[in-house]
Amino acid sequence: MWVTQFHSASQPKHSGPPAYPGSPHQAPQCQAMDVNGQIHQVSCKEKLPSLCSQTAPASNITYADNSPAYQISQPVGSQKLIGYRDFLTFRFMGIRFAAEPERFTYSSVYEGTGTNTALEPAPECLTLPNNGSTDCLFLNIWTTSLPGPSAKKELKPVMVYIYGGGFTTGSASNPTNDGGNLAARGDVVVVDIAYRLSTLGFLALDDGVHNGNYFLSDQIAGLEWVQKYIENFGGDPSRVTVFGESAGAESVNALIASPKGKDLFHGAILQSNYYQPYVPLAAAINQTTNPILNETGCATAADQLACLQAYNVTALLSLKTVFNYPVVDSTYLVSDFIDLNSTTTITNRVPVVMGVNRDEEGVLGTVYPTTNLTTGIDDLAAANHLDASSILDSNLFPLGTSNTDNATLDVFNTTTRISTDLSFRCFNQFEAYAGVKDGVLPNIWFYEFNRTYQDPAYNPNLVCAAPVTPSHPYGDPSQEYFKCHAGDLANTFGNVARVGFPDRDGLDAKFGQLMTDYWTSFARNLDPNPDMDYLKARGYWNTINQIETSGPWEKVDAAQPRMMELQWNSVMMPFRDVEQCAALGFPLTYLTQ
Repeated sequence: MWVTQFHSASQPKHSGPPAYPGSPHQAPQCQAMDVNGQIHQVSCKEKLPSLCSQTAPASNITYADNSPAYQISQPVGSQKLIGYRDFLTFRFMGIRFAAEPERFTYSSVYEGTGTNTALEPAPECLTLPNNGSTDCLFLNIWTTSLPGPSAKKELKPVMVYIYGGGFTTGSASNPTNDGGNLAARGDVVVVDIAYRLSTLGFLALDDGVHNGNYFLSDQIAGLEWVQKYIENFGGDPSRVTVFGESAGAESVNALIASPKGKDLFHGAILQSNYYQPYVPLAAAINQTTNPILNETGCATAADQLACLQAYNVTALLSLKTVFNYPVVDSTYLVSDFIDLNSTTTITNRVPVVMGVNRDEEGVLGTVYPTTNLTTGIDDLAAANHLDASSILDSNLFPLGTSNTDNATLDVFNTTTRISTDLSFRCFNQFEAYAGVKDGVLPNIWFYEFNRTYQDPAYNPNLVCAAPVTPSHPYGDPSQEYFKCHAGDLANTFGNVARVGFPDRDGLDAKFGQLMTDYWTSFARNLDPNPDMDYLKARGYWNTINQIETSGPWEKVDAAQPRMMELQWNSVMMPFRDVEQCAALGFPLTYLTQ
């Protein structure tokens, strides 16, 4: 019977002199309460589990109380870190995991000493026009449990998030990817890591040493730090899931493909992975490095590296040419795409959850304002170096319907479908198919989000909000609307309310709970299907009811690939637009033929 100490001593009835706790006349007696609320007499010397409470206030997007009353000191290696607790978790913000690297050099794990504060997020990595710093390799941790030095360690799964932003922007401290709600609801430890962006994180030189992919060295250094120290925050280094969205998902894909990522993680979640093969080093130098050298005047310098390192950093990031893509450097990345052949000795063979939002390019694609479908497809094809006639002749991309008598929106509907297929859907589906066909990635679960929010950061295409009706003044998600890029993030982090999104129909908060339960179940069991006993023990009845309605999330089967359509009352369905992808040159067998 599990009991918790109850702070009251009882005096036994007797006729002799009074017996006080600790007196030689009577063994001290205390009262304790069991989990059913029953009071028991126990020895005051008996050690019992304790039920702790706390009064720290909840934090939000504009407020966090990290004053001394809520601070906590935690030993981590040779240093002590001062974090704080809020209503849900212990929060350690701005932990250095790598020293500031010299420009265009690779990072390594930092070993801290002394006492260091971890009360505020660190500056984000420098890009323009945002503020930031070149000294930016820090991480944030959210955890519900801090083990003592002699405590039995019941370690929790770890989820390491890598942010997106096109490799030119992004932050480990973005409010949308705050890990507090995810850690608390899912009983996991959440880590957000920073990495260098834009030219500072990618520029490759033709010297055989400075070969680009510095961003990937940052992420790997962060994962190495997690392996060394996450136990100090209650995390299990043998159960690490990396997850990321957009460029963050590209990073996760690169970590799976990289020999440097071996044994640093054990599962991966790729949200809206963008199709971008890794560019051979020589080609990257020719198409991007040489123009940068010319623009900076470093092309004729005796020491090009020294010239670039001395060049004003703001001016460097303001150049017309930007280097922001991974390259085949033969160290971090050894081929132009993840190797999914059965004989591979490079790819990290981990279970994967991956998928897309139904209309990713609704906020990303160039708007072609026309009421003529042929003109719209011609413009789209020209921008993407495609044959417009083959797309039109396939008859697989008919004019969309907006139900608003808006002919321009109808054409945009079709061009968004094509560009989403080209940039996201076809690639993710053929990667999932190839991964399971030869068993390189042991299990894959695929999804498509069909319930999202409009991310206000994306302009000018503000077309991704649910339609407003008299009964739904914040939008009706049950009606048709574009489910666009980044519109899933508030749900998967459980941060719908935190970032200020309204609950449009009374189901958004519950849907966010369901998504965090799927994501954290994968971190816990390498399977997104939550354990029902776990859900019942925590009282997660909304999720239980939805899973009973939707059924299990099935793994991808190469013989008949299916995905979970993530919405209220989710359903399993076949991969979408398989025939259309083949017509665009990306069949399911693209990597296996």
